[in-house]
Amino acid sequence: MLQDLFNNFMLLTTFIYLGHIVRSKVLSRSENTAYTRLLLGVVLGVLGVLLMNYTFPLSSRAVADFRQLPILISISLGGGVSGVITTAIIGLYRLNYLQGVAGSSLIGALHAPITLLCGLIILRGKTITFKRWLVALVLSALNTGILLSILLEPGSWKDIAVYMLLLLIAGIFIYLMISHLRKAEDSVQMMEEAANRDFLTSLFNSRAFEVIIEQKIAVAKRDHIPFTLLIVDIDYFKHVNDTYGHPAGDAVLRQFADVLRETFRPGDQISRKGGEEFFILVDRCSALQITAIAERLRSTVEQHRFILDDGEELQLTISAGSATYPDIPGEQLVTKADQALYQAKEAGRNRVYRAE
Repeated sequence: MLQDLFNNFMLLTTFIYLGHIVRSKVLSRSENTAYTRLLLGVVLGVLGVLLMNYTFPLSSRAVADFRQLPILISISLGGGVSGVITTAIIGLYRLNYLQGVAGSSLIGALHAPITLLCGLIILRGKTITFKRWLVALVLSALNTGILLSILLEPGSWKDIAVYMLLLLIAGIFIYLMISHLRKAEDSVQMMEEAANRDFLTSLFNSRAFEVIIEQKIAVAKRDHIPFTLLIVDIDYFKHVNDTYGHPAGDAVLRQFADVLRETFRPGDQISRKGGEEFFILVDRCSALQITAIAERLRSTVEQHRFILDDGEELQLTISAGSATYPDIPGEQLVTKADQALYQAKEAGRNRVYRAE
């Protein structure tokens, strides 16, 4: 029994671990599309089928497996659609390939939809806490225990009790395993995010900008969608640091980053290139449109009051240069936008220029 039990349990845990690795490499957790829910339901249904083919004996009269757990996992990760698909695969396999359609097989197959119902009531659409998982797990175990008591001979209550205990232990372990994998994934994502963010403003940093603009150019070439690179520089920022100190300069940079976030759309990528220079990739923006957008930003900054830690207020201006793809080739965008910025500064600052 121990060897078969170990095989069933190891199949379950290994499948989940490898599935998590594949999902993290291919899909984002935020991608909860109909396709991902369908795929999740099918994959966990296959896991349930595999578990049914690696049963472990409770006694000389009964064998068991952990097929209920893929159903609960499917609901907790993919919702009701995934759970229904997983349950359907497990139930149909149970009826058609294990002992055929008979009274005992019909009763034996009932625990899958009942487990689905318990999972939908307790888990679907809610934060999956340990308490909710445990409640759903206990209900599934009780449901299975009742059905086994109908199918097995009188006096099998010890076998049923052992199985329910094993199911609870396996279910708790699976919950802890999935929670650990999720926390580990979150930690990795946080570190990756931190590596691509400017520590002061939380905008993208220079390294992230290089990757983003390459991706932007590739997408623009494929879909024929224009976009504009806008380079913005705070005028006379060195004077702020020299007069008020670097903490005041940092306060100005943080507030200026907030102005940029409020001015541009969520889909526009904002980066701090270094010092007081900022790069903005303005999505779906033509050369004519960027003139009005950049002028609105210039006017907003000119009227904004930057507040220092001691309460003193500063008024600042910006200079900006832009270059639009496909009017400017992708490999020349940065150079041309920088040249336009230089022209704006040479012309007296507090103005915006566009590369032609």
